[in-house]
Amino acid sequence: MLSFIFKKETILTSFYTILLSLLISKFLIDYTFSDKSIYDFFHFILLFIIFFNSWLLQVVHLNRYGKDSFLNCFFLTLQILTIFNLLVRDISNIKNIVATLVLLAVILSIQHITEYILTDNNNLMIKKLTEPFCYIHTARSLSLLLGLIFIDYGYWFILLSFAISQLFPSFISRSVHVKDINFYHLTGHLFIITNTIAISLWLSDLKINITTKIILLISIVFILLLTIYQKIFKTIDRTLTKQSGNTYIIGVYFAILEFIFINLFFVLEYDWKYIPLCIICYAVSYQSFKHYKKIER
Repeated sequence: MLSFIFKKETILTSFYTILLSLLISKFLIDYTFSDKSIYDFFHFILLFIIFFNSWLLQVVHLNRYGKDSFLNCFFLTLQILTIFNLLVRDISNIKNIVATLVLLAVILSIQHITEYILTDNNNLMIKKLTEPFCYIHTARSLSLLLGLIFIDYGYWFILLSFAISQLFPSFISRSVHVKDINFYHLTGHLFIITNTIAISLWLSDLKINITTKIILLISIVFILLLTIYQKIFKTIDRTLTKQSGNTYIIGVYFAILEFIFINLFFVLEYDWKYIPLCIICYAVSYQSFKHYKKIER
């Protein structure tokens, strides 16, 4: 356990997780002070999804190759610096956001291409695994670059890039299963980011002009939700093999959205339209996690 915690890759991934959580909180604050139209809501959710997806792609890369190498740490550090650069800039500027996403996508694309070049030709299984992802991440980079060029349609190109990274792997399922996901590693990192985002959302509320009563209510509800999530997490069979982890990842997406919506409900002084969304997210995440429950013998 200690060797896992103090691996360079794990320390850097944890730092990336913290920065990403702060960025999502910053997006939430920006949305809180917007006019909260349907377009603002769509943009906020899309930004959460695409940045979380960027983090996830890096974690899955490290998971697949299982290397705590200098190159992986180098590329991970570049992504951390890219996220940090956006954190200190104006996130209401779509150019800053898309430029950051372009850099993240290019870094990940180069990382896969480097992995492909350095992989020995005798190790054809890893070559077969890496090659299609080089194309996918390059296509994702080009999509985001077009979003930067045609900035008025930036959000549509962000949506396209997310679709590329989510849908294209389904066409190369044989290559993906050349090397199984380390389910224990994946669930561990997803558990950490869910808790970190929840805590960062709570901390971001302290910057907003809301009453002490609402802060107290948010604290109680978040503690309750985190406790429930921890109990569900303990029922997961993390020793499973031959897993893609896709259903579990969907569950995590919706679990985090649940925290976001319940937070918005309180911060916006009991805006009830977020409660049905919260209930839907809980139902989807619960059903997703059920697929991985330990089988009692």
